[in-house]
Amino acid sequence: MIRFCRLIAICFLVFTLHLFVGCKPSNDTTADARHSNSGRDKVTLVLNWYPEAEHGGFYAALVHGIFEKYGLDVEVRPGGKTTIVPQELTLGRIQFGIGNADDVLMAREQDAPLVALMAPMQNGPRCIMVREDSGINSFTDLKNITLQIDPSRPYVPFMKNQGLLQENVTNVPYFGAVAQLVSDPRTAQQAYNFSEPFLAEQQGVKVRNLMMSEIGYNPYASVLIATESYIQKNPDLTKRMVKACVEGWAKYLEDGAETNAYILKQNPEGITGEALTYGVEKLKVLCLPTGFDSAKLGTMSNDRWETLAKQLRELKMISAKVDAQKAFSVDYLP
Repeated sequence: MIRFCRLIAICFLVFTLHLFVGCKPSNDTTADARHSNSGRDKVTLVLNWYPEAEHGGFYAALVHGIFEKYGLDVEVRPGGKTTIVPQELTLGRIQFGIGNADDVLMAREQDAPLVALMAPMQNGPRCIMVREDSGINSFTDLKNITLQIDPSRPYVPFMKNQGLLQENVTNVPYFGAVAQLVSDPRTAQQAYNFSEPFLAEQQGVKVRNLMMSEIGYNPYASVLIATESYIQKNPDLTKRMVKACVEGWAKYLEDGAETNAYILKQNPEGITGEALTYGVEKLKVLCLPTGFDSAKLGTMSNDRWETLAKQLRELKMISAKVDAQKAFSVDYLP
């Protein structure tokens, strides 16, 4: 749940990609599929953080034998405080990773040819969390407050570009805890709506989530990513991997109990079963919003990627050289 330390990895992302993009891996695992003793294709999937509900569908594919069904032997490797998925993919150390759509586009700006293959969430979980008794009911009410936030993330300049966070908003670092918000109704903070709000409510504080998607910043989250070269060399394996992940997410949203029990054993950061149960319920709305065809779970649209790319260009975070159409593919979806 605690996401402050992701800042460490994010701050070094551009620097490390400049260093490593174009370097030939000493052990090129992207060239050909490897096989385990079982005869299944062996691949590694690295998460962008410690195992949580946002990774539930990928773990469900492991726990319920869905990867095996598709002839895959998948090692799901937890991320952590210094995990930089784009670097690991670009160097060929891993075959698949998890990240967000804006990270994919910004990596491509640094010539890291990453491609998003499926997106479990149709709406992003990013929000600004405020107390219900704060009097803040919308983004335009974010005035005369202390805001705990990571200014390196694109949604911060996006809000400022929308004329928000202008009136007596004091930005302070987000250290991954809800204590200040719990003690002060004039404190707001960044959050994922299935994570930090649970912590606050556990301490008896009711909160309101101002969803970034509601003001137009809505990058796909927890997307499955690979490199262009790996996909081109392994199209059949890639298709089986994507299908397995989609089925895993369908299973997790239907019944996440067994998967959550497994995630609890994999997460060293003290996550609880109650938090994971809460997370699954919140994820259902993000993954399967009202009116969305559940048969299209994992899909992505041209319009969403083009809109995101336009927003990042306006914020000077990517240039015109980044082609949004090359940053994702729906060709491998069921």
